[in-house]
Amino acid sequence: MKKIILIALVLLGLFFLIPNSNSKKRELIKELSPLACDLNQTECVVNYKGKDISFNIEPKPLKVLEESKIIIKNLDEIKDLNARLYGLNMYMGDIVGEFERIDNEYLANIVFSTCAENTMRYRLELFSKDKSLGLFIDFDVRR
Repeated sequence: MKKIILIALVLLGLFFLIPNSNSKKRELIKELSPLACDLNQTECVVNYKGKDISFNIEPKPLKVLEESKIIIKNLDEIKDLNARLYGLNMYMGDIVGEFERIDNEYLANIVFSTCAENTMRYRLELFSKDKSLGLFIDFDVRR
């Protein structure tokens, strides 16, 4: 019985020590360079496959621990569109948001987490189910 418990503990330890080949380690940035567009002040446009995709988050300025609405315009219909928000200057896990398509807009509600940094740089990356579309936007949320 002791051997079975010992083997189980060793296997469990190996499970947590061996890196998961499916997970990608994100490298954290140390210094925040200026962004091309500030979602705290205006909507921002990203060119994706020859189309200008508009990103907006309301209300402005963006605030932690308060519900915000993400609005994406001019994006073709995408099955099971979802977003993953994750920190670029501090790892805090992924915040996942599911979108609803209304007319020509995708809408989702999200709550930004708080952290020890005065300014948290987030990346909003779009996915169809679990497949990245290669479309993302970076933005800052201040405490």
